[in-house]
Amino acid sequence: MDKFDRAKQREVLQKLYDLSPYVMEPEEADYFNELFGHEYNFYANLLYLEGHGLIESGVRLANGEADLKLAELKLTHKGIDFLREDGGLGAILNILTIRLHGDTIDELERVINSSKESPDDKKKLITQLRSLPADAIKHLTLELLGKGMSHLPDAFHTIQKALHQL
Repeated sequence: MDKFDRAKQREVLQKLYDLSPYVMEPEEADYFNELFGHEYNFYANLLYLEGHGLIESGVRLANGEADLKLAELKLTHKGIDFLREDGGLGAILNILTIRLHGDTIDELERVINSSKESPDDKKKLITQLRSLPADAIKHLTLELLGKGMSHLPDAFHTIQKALHQL
């Protein structure tokens, strides 16, 4: 039996979602104690979910003992957003806007021209780039940014080197 079972964790989150803003009753907590095999497994999962910001666990640890304060066990806004199929308000409020300027296309062209590809391939790629709609260029730029972020240690070293040369 997996101590940190995702389906069981989801059931806890869904129960707290359904109860909100009210609190879990002792009988409901007993159900989860049984579901997880032991109250300490249940508490461990509550602490895990709390560690990810999805709930306030209500679990208090003292003198090698754990205690659950049901009145303090509740779903956070992150927990609600996690359960919502649309990502909740977090998906709306955490939108990142990226504005593309003409310089972006010029810079992409510069990167293409400095590549080791043949002149014909470079010309073809630049023509295709220039014909892309703004949304496609934005998508391409985000993909390139993502690829660059995956090589962040290299980028950090390059930035550090460039700053020392200034």
